[in-house]
Amino acid sequence: MIMQIVSEKKKIILLMLFFVYILVVLNLTIFRFGFQYDDRQLNLMLFTKLISIYRNAGVSEFLRLFLGNIGWFFPFGFLLPVIMKKKSFFAVIVFGFIFSIIIETIQFFTRKGVAELDDVILNTLGVVIGYLSYKIVYRIKVYWESISMQKNSPR
Repeated sequence: MIMQIVSEKKKIILLMLFFVYILVVLNLTIFRFGFQYDDRQLNLMLFTKLISIYRNAGVSEFLRLFLGNIGWFFPFGFLLPVIMKKKSFFAVIVFGFIFSIIIETIQFFTRKGVAELDDVILNTLGVVIGYLSYKIVYRIKVYWESISMQKNSPR
């Protein structure tokens, strides 16, 4: 009974953490006060802007954008399966993809950013890497719990 209560408290904390994470991502991508393009911006040319940034602004700016898109969506792929009942790879990836599409669509219509195909792909890659990391951590946890149970079981 006590373990169930602890587990529920952890789940609530993780749910709140996921909610805060979503708010941070929305703040970085959409709720940028004082920032707005004059025209709607749409880039469907795969990685052309990133290549241009690499050539003109250098490696550090390229890596900031490239790894930033992946990194900001890593927590989505890691945290969502923890709070979901069904921890399906497909469901987590689809939810991450849809969240990315929603952000890019809002950026386009509000002119708060450039709606880019690159972002959707890299964001989804971040979700995939986050999910795979979750699976690794979960398997390590199960392994250590089984070792612990073997040590504590009477022989």
